[in-house]
Amino acid sequence: MPISKTVLPREKRCPKEEVKTRWEKFRDEKGLAPRKRRGRLVYDPIQKDWVPRWGKGSIKKLAEGDNWLMHEKPKHVITGMNPFDYARKEKKGELEK
Repeated sequence: MPISKTVLPREKRCPKEEVKTRWEKFRDEKGLAPRKRRGRLVYDPIQKDWVPRWGKGSIKKLAEGDNWLMHEKPKHVITGMNPFDYARKEKKGELEK
């Protein structure tokens, strides 16, 4: 049986070339690389699993919970504060700035 040579037209039109945005044109002129997006998940070697970068159960909150041992420094003794309370107070001071 011979193979058919009939060529059918496309059902839809050929896609048009996408118009570049101003930023893409500028980036091409300057030779800049496209930006890489940071993922929402990051690998935690302690848990050996992927955890969120921010929000509930984030890597930062897990790191705070894993810090169960702190060496006492002279500034803790001078202020008479627990090292954990001192660190919490320092963190609040940074946020207020």
